[in-house]
Amino acid sequence: MADLDQTLLRLLISASVIVGTLVMTSLLRRLVQRLGEGHDYAPARVFQVKVLINLSALVILLFTLGATWGFSGQGFLVFATSVFALVGVALFAAWSLLSNTTAALILFFSAPFRVGDRIRMLDGDNTVTGEVTDMGLVTITLRDADGHHYNIPNNMVFQRTVIRLSANKELPCDKKHVR
Repeated sequence: MADLDQTLLRLLISASVIVGTLVMTSLLRRLVQRLGEGHDYAPARVFQVKVLINLSALVILLFTLGATWGFSGQGFLVFATSVFALVGVALFAAWSLLSNTTAALILFFSAPFRVGDRIRMLDGDNTVTGEVTDMGLVTITLRDADGHHYNIPNNMVFQRTVIRLSANKELPCDKKHVR
């Protein structure tokens, strides 16, 4: 009888955790949608943030359900440390991907510029001026006055001085990098 009560309690806790996670992710996705529409963000940027919300919620849900059902033990600990070691090596190898994704999230929420804006990224002799045509999780794409496309990593844009140019003037050309 006690085992049945304990199992029933775990089922109720699991159901409430799942429902709570669904409600919370729904609210967060709606909030991101409203922010995106209110600040006129590109739909692709809003979608990317929603995907990150869903993945984060899934990981938290799995850990919570595992704790609820008592998944612990040495076998799981060995497996988890092995996975973390593998992931650690992979993340160290792909640190720039993580820094670009983190910079993309910061640029999304701070929104110093958006798709369609004209910007100039100051980087010494590598200064680039152009119109932002795409803002992804890894790169930002600029098109200069000559029609050339530049893919600039998000972390570089985040670390450099970026000037948002006024909309009513002709796009200035930077010819320093062209011989």
